[in-house]
Amino acid sequence: HTTNVFAPVFTVDHTQVLGSCTSCHNGVSAVGQNTNHFSTPKQCDVCHMTVSWTPADYTHTTLPYEPQDHRGNLPCTACHQTNTEFVNFRNAAFKPDCAACHSNDYKSGPHKKSENPDTLYTVSELRDCTGACHVYTNSTMTTILKRRNGPEHRISGGGF
Repeated sequence: HTTNVFAPVFTVDHTQVLGSCTSCHNGVSAVGQNTNHFSTPKQCDVCHMTVSWTPADYTHTTLPYEPQDHRGNLPCTACHQTNTEFVNFRNAAFKPDCAACHSNDYKSGPHKKSENPDTLYTVSELRDCTGACHVYTNSTMTTILKRRNGPEHRISGGGF
């Protein structure tokens, strides 16, 4: 407030505010969410900071990766295509593994399972690309011919 008028409010010291953001930012008392804002029941401070509103930053706790480390700093809408918290996986049978989104990108050729007979891994067997896969000497899969456990398929490895 200014010393001359009570409204409109020009400056608010957010460090002194008690309660949730939406108790004031409800579209009546103070500006609320934009109409095109990501739809979520979470409070603003889960993604935003009062000292620096942008960029928004959210840490996922339910997935085996953090999208910001996902080789390209993905925007929220890359996975949340309905602009909500819901993720529409391309192949939901594989969620939450890599194949839930990337099964269409899988190429069996470089994923050899055994030498004799010559067999290949399926996308289902390698649904979590960050795990180790081995080439075995034969179809009994008892003797490993070649170990593959490097960083090639780590989210931050860039080896895809």
